[in-house]
Amino acid sequence: GETPIPGGILKVYRGVGDEGHLSYTGQSSFKYIPVDEDVELNLGAVADVAVEPKLMDFKTENYEFDRRGNISGWDEIRTFKIEVKNTRDIGVKVEIKRNFNRSYWDLTKSGDFDKFENVDKDTVKFTLTLKPRSARKFEYVLRTYHGTREEDWTKTL
Repeated sequence: GETPIPGGILKVYRGVGDEGHLSYTGQSSFKYIPVDEDVELNLGAVADVAVEPKLMDFKTENYEFDRRGNISGWDEIRTFKIEVKNTRDIGVKVEIKRNFNRSYWDLTKSGDFDKFENVDKDTVKFTLTLKPRSARKFEYVLRTYHGTREEDWTKTL
């Protein structure tokens, strides 16, 4: 836009039917928004669209030891399965962000999603478009590096 927006609460409504009726969708608080700044609002969960992440497997491996025999580094491997269900009568676009709280990681992804992108050093985003009354599934394997294994990870860059 051409003018900044002061902070406050934004309430979102959508049109319902041909008579011009409105239906409340949600609301979000936000801080001052400068000119030409992108904004992302969290309007809360949509009851008709469900995102169900499940941890399917967890293991550790690649242990490294210091001179005293103490563990100094290791990898943690987590396998996640995510199912997305749209029970609405209209198609939806869903963005799923996953934050790993680690800077040193690798991700192997498979399954039924449209787009994948790295958002920042510890966040990724999967994007899916679902047809009305449909479901899609995808998986990913997250390997995080800890201790001296972080150093090994940075050497491969």
